[in-house]
Amino acid sequence: TNARALEILEESLGVDHPTVAAIVNNRAKLLDALGQFEEARTHYERALAITEKRLGLEHPEVAQVLFNLAQLLETQGEWDEAGLLYQRSLAIREKVFDSESAEIAESYSGLGGIFDRRGEVDLAQDCYQRGLAIYENTLGWNHPVTAAAANNYAGFLRREGFLDEAKKLYQRSQQALEDALGPTHPDLATSLINLAAILNEQEAYDESRRLYERCLRILEDTLGPAHPMVATCLNNLAFAFSDQGDFQSAFALRIRRLQGVLAYLDQQLPSMSEPARLRLLQISGNPENLLDCALKLPDLDLTEAYSNFQQWKGKATRLQSANVRLSQLGVTPEIVERKEQIQLLAKELSGLVLLPLSEQKENHSTHIDQLRRQRIRLERELNRQIGLDIVLNTPDLAEVQAGLPADSVLVDFLVGIDAYAWVVKSSGSPELISLGDCDELHQAQVAFLRTHAVRGGRPFDASESDPAAAYLALLWQPLREAVGNSKTVFICPDGFLCELPFGILQESDGSFLLEKHRFSYLSDPTSLALKSPPSAIHEGPLLAVGGVNYFRRDDVVVKEASPISTRSRVGDSWSSLPATRDEMQSLRDLHDYILEWQSPMTSVEGKAATEERIRAELPGKRYVHIATHGYFEPDHLPSLLLDAVEKQADAQFDEQIQAVGLLPGLLSGLVFAGVNGEPDPTRDDGYLSAEEIQHLDLSACDLVVLSACETALGSARAGEGLMSLRRAFSVAGAATVVSSLWKVDDKATAQLMKDFYTHLWEKEMSRGVALHEAKLRMLRRNRIEHGGDAMPNTWGAFVLSGNPN
Repeated sequence: TNARALEILEESLGVDHPTVAAIVNNRAKLLDALGQFEEARTHYERALAITEKRLGLEHPEVAQVLFNLAQLLETQGEWDEAGLLYQRSLAIREKVFDSESAEIAESYSGLGGIFDRRGEVDLAQDCYQRGLAIYENTLGWNHPVTAAAANNYAGFLRREGFLDEAKKLYQRSQQALEDALGPTHPDLATSLINLAAILNEQEAYDESRRLYERCLRILEDTLGPAHPMVATCLNNLAFAFSDQGDFQSAFALRIRRLQGVLAYLDQQLPSMSEPARLRLLQISGNPENLLDCALKLPDLDLTEAYSNFQQWKGKATRLQSANVRLSQLGVTPEIVERKEQIQLLAKELSGLVLLPLSEQKENHSTHIDQLRRQRIRLERELNRQIGLDIVLNTPDLAEVQAGLPADSVLVDFLVGIDAYAWVVKSSGSPELISLGDCDELHQAQVAFLRTHAVRGGRPFDASESDPAAAYLALLWQPLREAVGNSKTVFICPDGFLCELPFGILQESDGSFLLEKHRFSYLSDPTSLALKSPPSAIHEGPLLAVGGVNYFRRDDVVVKEASPISTRSRVGDSWSSLPATRDEMQSLRDLHDYILEWQSPMTSVEGKAATEERIRAELPGKRYVHIATHGYFEPDHLPSLLLDAVEKQADAQFDEQIQAVGLLPGLLSGLVFAGVNGEPDPTRDDGYLSAEEIQHLDLSACDLVVLSACETALGSARAGEGLMSLRRAFSVAGAATVVSSLWKVDDKATAQLMKDFYTHLWEKEMSRGVALHEAKLRMLRRNRIEHGGDAMPNTWGAFVLSGNPN
């Protein structure tokens, strides 16, 4: 009915009439109540644009839409932005309404929630109390709006430890809502959930469970099993059973919760931009409590639990990859135009984030904010246009197990408060293993990586004080029996474990796990179920980039490199990498003379290796080798690092941080020709970020080798691994990516790459075996040439992600 009314009004009054805006706002509220947050947001933003244009920036209708949109953003976890909208709404209302009006109270209540989330206790309490007092005076205690405000304030009191006061407010709120709205209204459920939580904390378990169960019936009947409030109720009820030691009932409820969350995510995620997906996944569906509960039931068949877990993990990555694939199929001029706009905006945002403070204009932060919003809006529109919902079917456990070779095993991690590992073999039920406290594990990993590189791999005396021995005991020892003698170990890491190359873990006898297992990395366990058709290995166009001139884009003398050159930044500029020219020559020799490759090889070197040229050359290539500098959160981001220390532009800095937080691909990238020269406003800056790369068409690419530093590093996102260059190339369509986890030596890397391609193309090994054998060869050579020192820092950084065949 609402949609039909909107259609009629748009035809009769025009699309930007204030009455149309009111209907759009009402439709947004309806969608909001149904949990369709992304579509609701689009409608709120449209209503806001119309009311601001037609009624003025300080009209009370503008204040109402601002408030509604702020509530939605708060629900989606965008608290800072929600707080700004609440404050704008309050400022307008204070000008046009009496200080004791319900509208003023509404804004205070909203702001109280934001201050509460930020931990600003005094401000939160003041706002809650002022809003509630106004509501009581204007609407009366029994009004449902007053009851809802009392419920919010009671939640604050509960979190601050004032349980008795909170309980009284919850009870009053429940009675008022039940009298006003009836015993089955969904608004009543909020009070029931909160009151049940208080009773559970006070060990009134039976009464608490009855309230939870009543609440669950109301919500499922009125909102459906996939609504977020149902998930919240199921979660709380599961905690109530767990507190009483009934883990079997709690486990069943947590399975129901995760299944409902997955159904909800399938409704919401397709039309969202990637930043919105990542944000929603961070606040929805994390299955850590399910895993913790499962470990308390030792005889439980975990097939269903892992099947649901693998549906959740990597969901944003799967959707983003599908976005790229679908936008390459059935291409229309509108899709092409929108993709080009997104790519241009990504590039412009990258340039603004990298810009030093001295070069920023007065409206720098405003410009970033406008571009960020425009970029996210265009991606939402593109996702709706290409019909992303058709790719939501995810391979199940049986299909994943069928993709595992008989001599292999999958180890799938979750990093939360604690760390967990699923061990999956080609048949049988998955095994779940607890790895303990994440903080302890992370600290042990940091200590191990720091000392291991210094020691270089020589045998050590296993003791508790040895970081390598301590870390091996924490991480690998619990997995050893389950992994067994599996030749290939597929690692699906999470969080800080994405920064660890498992092959460098060292046993007490001095041997490395690399000498027992081949490790291949997956961003998503379901990728094992994907089958790619076989094709001749010595066919397809090859792109090779190396010997980059970082100082000029035209004919100038390249400065001498330092005697020991690593593929990372040195001093105030990017140093030359002479060994990358050797890599290029090795590739040419293999391509032209040894293999007599029929398809063309494109070599891009020196001053020709510009960002523009590389971006243009990448699409359509089967093999891509890029030997250059890579970066992750590097020193050349003065506007994110140095400016923050100097505290010279808080507003600009905050906006840049927000842009990077929502678009983490801006923090990692590759470096190309002319980057050390004077900026040229008519040219690209020489930094090709992960944010830009993931929007390229690399659907024809079988293999990308990033012979550079830190190309596998990025910002962690729950269940999605790292937002890195490696992920960006994978999302863009590359089947396999070889990348690095730390700063790598120039000459050693050139030798490793030569051995890799010799094993891959001349000896015709699979990609995973070729990299494994190249690393083993360097390990053995190091031991001979360096007195037994295997020097894992020279070979350990490179990891293979994706299809190893």
